[in-house]
Amino acid sequence: MSKLHIFQKVSNVIVYLFFLSATVYTVVSPANGDAGEGSTYITPSFWISYIWTLIHLLLGGYVVYQWFEAAHDAAIHGVGWHFVISVLLSSAWLGLLKGGHDLIAFIFVLLTASSVSYVFYNLEKNYHAGSIYDKLFIHAPFSLWHGWIVYGAVINFFQVVSSTSEDGPGVWSRIFVSLGIIFLATTAIGYVEYKKHKGDVTGALVIGLGLLAIFTNQQDPWIHWFSLAAAIVTLAYPARPYVCKLVGRSSDAENAPLLG
Repeated sequence: MSKLHIFQKVSNVIVYLFFLSATVYTVVSPANGDAGEGSTYITPSFWISYIWTLIHLLLGGYVVYQWFEAAHDAAIHGVGWHFVISVLLSSAWLGLLKGGHDLIAFIFVLLTASSVSYVFYNLEKNYHAGSIYDKLFIHAPFSLWHGWIVYGAVINFFQVVSSTSEDGPGVWSRIFVSLGIIFLATTAIGYVEYKKHKGDVTGALVIGLGLLAIFTNQQDPWIHWFSLAAAIVTLAYPARPYVCKLVGRSSDAENAPLLG
């Protein structure tokens, strides 16, 4: 292992610890009870923020597992310096949300999504999981993080372009929110379809839970029940290959494991 590789791995550990503390400060103890400072008609319940706990547990596993020989190539060349970049961008995003700078935060979440997406697709294309440890500590953290960032970007977008009213949502607000929910649901289905040969539905499950959090937080009947329907479809869709198998139909995703 070269000195540069050691420096890169040490940097991963340092920024991970920084990211963990930044997340605790900005997410675990927000000023209000919702996931983020702004309130819109698509704002989810606060409990969805605890997805960060699982993300940090898996990323913590990654920064430990990267020191093992089996993870060296994927960590150095598959993830590379994008881990440091993604962590710093994501920390800035959370801090800007905490400060109420929704527009600038949206720019940073798009940059974060770009960086995490690079890792997500590079790992899927070039660094296939060779063991359960590869699946759990290299592929799963970035799949989970990618799904969460996509979800967070949509929520942040609505914080930038919309707000709530004492009279409740109007027709156009309901349509706008419905389009956002449809986008999230179709993105989650896209996760399953894109990765059906490689096998990973982690991102889809994250978005499905996010839709459920919208359902539990929004009281407007249309948004409330529409988000529930979308959540059910999104959470049930990964089970499609197994249902097809039970009824005797073939499916390309039939043998897809959850963590890929």
